[in-house]
Amino acid sequence: MGIIKFLNMFKKTPKNVYQLYHSSLHFDTKKIYRYLRYCIKADLLEIDHIEEAKFLPPKYYRLTQKGRDLITLFKDSFKTTLAPKQHSA
Repeated sequence: MGIIKFLNMFKKTPKNVYQLYHSSLHFDTKKIYRYLRYCIKADLLEIDHIEEAKFLPPKYYRLTQKGRDLITLFKDSFKTTLAPKQHSA
């Protein structure tokens, strides 16, 4: 579940580590880097761009198509899991 919450943060715009750390989900830095490594290796995230004009240039990450598909899969599975059961008469 943590990975899905993490991936959902990238749905609208690319994010950098600073933005992830200061998000409303409050991931700690160890968890952010662990999730980033995993998601990049699994081809769920990729580097969008790097701001070169800064002293420590931040990398911005975005969802890949595989990452979007995973979010959709879990979203759809939660809908069917949480949907009320229909009783036949």
